[in-house]
Amino acid sequence: MSWIIYSFIAIGVIGISDLFRKLASHLQDPFFTNLVFQIASVTTAVILFLLFSRKIEDNPRDIIYAVLGGMSISLFSLISFKALSTGPGVSVVIPVLRIGGIALVVVLGIFLLKEKLTLQTILGLLFSAIGIYLLYSNK
Repeated sequence: MSWIIYSFIAIGVIGISDLFRKLASHLQDPFFTNLVFQIASVTTAVILFLLFSRKIEDNPRDIIYAVLGGMSISLFSLISFKALSTGPGVSVVIPVLRIGGIALVVVLGIFLLKEKLTLQTILGLLFSAIGIYLLYSNK
């Protein structure tokens, strides 16, 4: 399968995940909610690893990057649960989080990974900023 097919599948999965994230945000303690969310995530990851891979890689630097990425996802989940429980609603909070994250990763890619700054990238960032403004200003 091509990367774009995987990307569309991932978009569907993250959309469903965010819906469940909003439904779970009614729990009182975002730390507990995040703990349950992350335990389910780890359990799923272990099951998928055992079913489909079972390969252990010896690449310490990239393993550290994966650990840091996982820690970042846990922090994102915790903060997003708090934003969802106090914010204007899932239709505003999640797109703002996602669009903001996309814009940040584009900027980081340009400055840290030396990716090209193109007219398309500039327009994408501009439309992202406009989208965040439109979503938030309506509430």
